[in-house]
Amino acid sequence: MFPRGLALAFFFVLAQAEIFTLKINRGTRKVIDLGAFGFAGGKESNFTMILKKFEYRDQAGNLRKKSPAPVGFSLEERDTINSARLEQNVHYDPGTCFADLVRPDRITMVLPSTNWTIMDKKKEVLLREDITSINNQVIDLSDNLQAGFLALFFFNCNDGSQVSFDVEVHEFNTFDGITRDYLSWGKSNLPTMFFIFFALHMLCLVVWVMALSRNKMHAHKIHYLMAMLVFLKAISLFFEAIQYHTVKMDGHHHLSADLPYYFFLTMKGICLFVVILLIGTGWSFIKPFLGEKDKRIMMVVLPLQVIVNVAMIVVDTLNEGNSSWSTWRDVLRILDIVCCCAILLPIVWSIRNLREANTADGKVARNLVRLRQFRTFYILVVTYIYFTRIVVVLIRSALHYRVTWVAPCIFEFGTLLFYIFSGYKFRPGGDLYMAVEGEDLDELIDREEMEATHEPQAEA
Repeated sequence: MFPRGLALAFFFVLAQAEIFTLKINRGTRKVIDLGAFGFAGGKESNFTMILKKFEYRDQAGNLRKKSPAPVGFSLEERDTINSARLEQNVHYDPGTCFADLVRPDRITMVLPSTNWTIMDKKKEVLLREDITSINNQVIDLSDNLQAGFLALFFFNCNDGSQVSFDVEVHEFNTFDGITRDYLSWGKSNLPTMFFIFFALHMLCLVVWVMALSRNKMHAHKIHYLMAMLVFLKAISLFFEAIQYHTVKMDGHHHLSADLPYYFFLTMKGICLFVVILLIGTGWSFIKPFLGEKDKRIMMVVLPLQVIVNVAMIVVDTLNEGNSSWSTWRDVLRILDIVCCCAILLPIVWSIRNLREANTADGKVARNLVRLRQFRTFYILVVTYIYFTRIVVVLIRSALHYRVTWVAPCIFEFGTLLFYIFSGYKFRPGGDLYMAVEGEDLDELIDREEMEATHEPQAEA
C-alpha cells in the first residue's frame, strides 16, 4: 500500500503545479474556488488563462452556445485564503447568485448570455462559443491587474444546468522585470527560509552527535533514534527548499525534487511518532522492553499515520477546485490529530505506573525524578500537538497574503524548539538516565506480567 500510495501522489504532483490545470465534467456546483495568488500589480504581474474546453448544457442536458443567466469565471480580490475558500459555501437566495454581488475590482470571463450585457470591456471578457482542445481561447489579463490577493472562481447562475471545462492558468510576478517568480507574493522567500531551518537542524544534529560521543556509556538506542529523527527532518527541509525553488523558477513540480522530499517527509513523520511512543513508554530509559499495551498502540498508530501522510501528500497536490478537496483535507487533519492524541496514552500510563511505584517500592527520590520528567514531556507533547495542528492552521487561514510565509516559519520554529527541549530533557547522562538494575528489571517484568494478566479480566 505504501509504495502504491506514493506513486499515486507523485503522479498528481506531475499533473498539478503552480501553473495549475483543472478539468470539470458536467459539474453542477454554483461556485468553485480555483485558488488565489498574490500579485505585485502593474507590469510586474501576469495572469493568463487558457481554456481548452467549455461546454454549457441546459436542464435537459442539451448543449447551448448561450446561457440564460451568467456562467463563467471571475477574478477578484480577497483578504485571506480562508475568505476565498468560504465563498463556495455561501448560500444564495432564490433569484440571486454569485455574479449579482457588486465588486468594483472584479474581472469576469463569461459565456454569451441572453440576460448579460458587457458594460466594461477591460473588466468583462466574452468566452468564445467554439472552444475545443485544438481551438483554445487564451485570455491575458495582465494589463488589468492591480496589486492584491486575487482569487479565481468559476460560477454558474443557471439552476439545474451542467458545465464542463478544461482550464490551465499561469500566474507569476516579475519583481526585477526579467525573472519570473511563480510563487505567490508572500511565499517568494520560502526556499530561503526552509534552507535556513535545514542549516539549524543540521547544527542541532552535530551538537547531539557530539553529546552522544562524549557520553557513550549513557547513550541508549533511543538516543540514536532521536539523532535519526533530526537527520530526517533536516533532509526533508532541504528537499522542500529545493522543491519550492524549482516551482519558483518555472511554475512546475519536478520529480527529482518531489520524490526525495515526499519520501523523507513520510519517513520523518513515522520516526517522530516512533520516538514519542518509545520515550513515552520509558523504553531504554527505564525498561529495556515494551509492554503489550504499548505494542498495540504502535501497531495501530504507525500504519494509520503512514496512510494519513500519503493521503495528505495526494490531497496537497490536488487543485482546490476538486469537489472533494476540502472534505478530504479536513478528514485527514482530524485523523492526524487522533494519531497525535493516541501517542499520549503511553506517557499517561508511564506517569500512572510511576505514581503507583512511588508508594509501593519506597524509592521515592528516584521515582519523583522520573515522574517530573514524564509530566514535563507530556505537557511538551500536548503543547506541540496543539500548536502545530491547530494554532498554526488558524494563523495560516487569517494571514495577509504578503506575510503568508509567517505560518510555515512559526511551524518550523515550534518544531525546532520541541526537538531542542526534548533532547535536553532526555539527553545522555541527564536526570532521567538511570541504569536498570537487576532487581528493578525483575520488578518491571513482574508488573508488566500482572497488568497483562489482569487486563483481560478488567475488559470482561
